Amino acid sequence: MHNFNNVYEQLLNYADSMKIIDTHEHLDPHKTHTGDIPDVLCDYFSHYISTDLMSAGMSGAELDKVRDFKIDITERYNILEPYLECVRNTSYCRSLEIAARKIHKIDEINGKTIAELNEKFKKAASRADYGKFIMKDLCNIEVSINDNWSGDMRGSTTDLFVPAWQPVAYMNPGSEYSILNPDGDFGAATELSLDEYCERYRRHFLKQKAEGMKTLKSPAAYWRTLYFEEVKYKKAAELFDKTVKKYAKAKKDNPDAGLNFPKKLQDYMMHHILKAADESNFVIQIHTGLQEGMGNNLENSNPMLLKNLFDKYPNVKFDLFHTGYPYERELSVLAKTHANVYIDFCWTHLISPFAARAAFYEMLDVVPHTKIFGFGGDYIFFDGVVGHLTLAKQNICTVLAQKVCGGECGITSAEKILQAVLYGNAKRVFEL
Repeated sequence: MHNFNNVYEQLLNYADSMKIIDTHEHLDPHKTHTGDIPDVLCDYFSHYISTDLMSAGMSGAELDKVRDFKIDITERYNILEPYLECVRNTSYCRSLEIAARKIHKIDEINGKTIAELNEKFKKAASRADYGKFIMKDLCNIEVSINDNWSGDMRGSTTDLFVPAWQPVAYMNPGSEYSILNPDGDFGAATELSLDEYCERYRRHFLKQKAEGMKTLKSPAAYWRTLYFEEVKYKKAAELFDKTVKKYAKAKKDNPDAGLNFPKKLQDYMMHHILKAADESNFVIQIHTGLQEGMGNNLENSNPMLLKNLFDKYPNVKFDLFHTGYPYERELSVLAKTHANVYIDFCWTHLISPFAARAAFYEMLDVVPHTKIFGFGGDYIFFDGVVGHLTLAKQNICTVLAQKVCGGECGITSAEKILQAVLYGNAKRVFEL
């Protein structure tokens, strides 16, 4: 009979000794902090917990003040405090306090500690090697797949990161999520046919791949449904010609006019993007489930909406983010019944450790463990990665210890699973 605490500690020690592959971040590869200067409130409250604070009633103007390093830290904390007390129960807050404790030796973020924490953070994040200290020294991360919203694949490839690239600008140039325009100026698109536009994407895809891109990334669920229907070429060509002519006319009257593709043209372009990936046996990461921020349309992000793509493009590896939360079971079934579908726990351990543990336990009953990626920090600031990875290891080791103690597997098998989900699976699939 195994003792749970002993097994858990053995597995956690094993996890702490391992190299980790981080499947998803949004970190600046050349900057150690998010603001103009290192400031703990600017960094820590720039992401995720801001949603909890706004859910608790904080206004956008108040949040802006909290992040403004030009205002005295005590004054800013006084604005933050009543809302922070409302969200201390959330895992977003727990992750930050783990980071403060592990990195800066501050046990709790409160009015008595905030000034000291800020001074320690300023000193640490002023170091040029702070990113390496966090990712390599503290987290033992071999490499992170990083989506920093840049089209510069060579400049985004460092000792810490390999880049993902969002081809959203080709799917819908006018979307607010199209961070990188393929030409810099879409005026040129008015001179192209649909065939020429698609060929331009294919060349751009191959260029990005040659310059270091390891995966495509689609955030489309933030602004549209994940169902991409098949659209006939004739219909797509008509829509393209009509849309670019309308754009050219609007541009004469309004220089800031955007080029927005209708849904069916977006659908056609997504299939073209996947055809190029299919030819290269490539991986695409797709946001599914909960969207960050307030007031999004969750129904757009159900992974079941993607099933026609899995069937049509069997050589494309689909890395589905965030376990599809709250559609974890739907994603489990898709991964079980499609050889090209993988489950990614990036962000999930932060959303709800309980849900992450429940999903991981059940997925190990349903899906080959070789199809699960156990960790992606999904943060825009370095300290957050420490808190998230701590939660991820705790969750994964808890579930595996439960399975060992329940007689479902031995410790050796549990260690093999741990090695696979935190390192080996991503190493193999992304060819890192």
